[in-house]
Amino acid sequence: MIRHIFKTSTWHPTEREWLRAANTLSEPERERISQFMYKRDAKQSMAGRLMMRSCFAQLSGETPESFHLSRDESGKPYIVDPSPSLSSISFNVSHAGDYAAFAASTTAKIGVDVMKVELRRNTSVQQFFSHMKRQFTDFEWQKIRSPATDRGKLVNFYRHWCLKESYVKAIGTGLKFGLQRIQFDLGDLENGICRSTTVSVDGVLDLNWKFEEIFQDNHFVTIAMGNAEFSSEDSASVKVLNFSDLVVSEDPLSDKFYFASFDEKKELP
Repeated sequence: MIRHIFKTSTWHPTEREWLRAANTLSEPERERISQFMYKRDAKQSMAGRLMMRSCFAQLSGETPESFHLSRDESGKPYIVDPSPSLSSISFNVSHAGDYAAFAASTTAKIGVDVMKVELRRNTSVQQFFSHMKRQFTDFEWQKIRSPATDRGKLVNFYRHWCLKESYVKAIGTGLKFGLQRIQFDLGDLENGICRSTTVSVDGVLDLNWKFEEIFQDNHFVTIAMGNAEFSSEDSASVKVLNFSDLVVSEDPLSDKFYFASFDEKKELP
């Protein structure tokens, strides 16, 4: 199984890097990224696409720009007419806060979610929770609210939220799947990693699903794996990538305005 994260908040691409990255993507992908108002969002989307294409290239031996990607009815990306080496691949991408995350497997259904533990401005924890009341079961709310501090409550909230997001992304339904139908029983985080959390669906424990939770740099990265088993190869956690780790086009996009329009954006709102 492949699981990678890319810290986009510390990536300040040069003109050549950005144009090489852009030349790896299709025209619709480039156009979509150019529509973002802020550098943060453009970098997150670019990093997610590059991690996907880089993974496919490494597994198949093809060039990263050769893949035709589309989206299904739920918005999940897939490879159009994949080669035999990629015919059974399941993959997913997520981005939030300072990171983009990517996971893939040829033997398991995969969903991934990343969230930064933070509270929106001018909002109390209780106000925030009141807007999310219907997303969790009573059992989960009891766990979320159990810490004495607001910080602890927020950590538990985002941990549950990442678990739910990763699961519904793996099954391909998105948030239209009733989130109260899913209930998580949290395992212990040890050194920022947990692989013992379990899920019940409609009140029935489903042991066909495994979850890997990583708490790093104030972010949760959670990977849902259907019909998967952890192996010795999975003992290492996610790999943090830099731009130099990615397989991208050697030739930059000839349209230098593509970088100029990115470079003039503000980093954040």
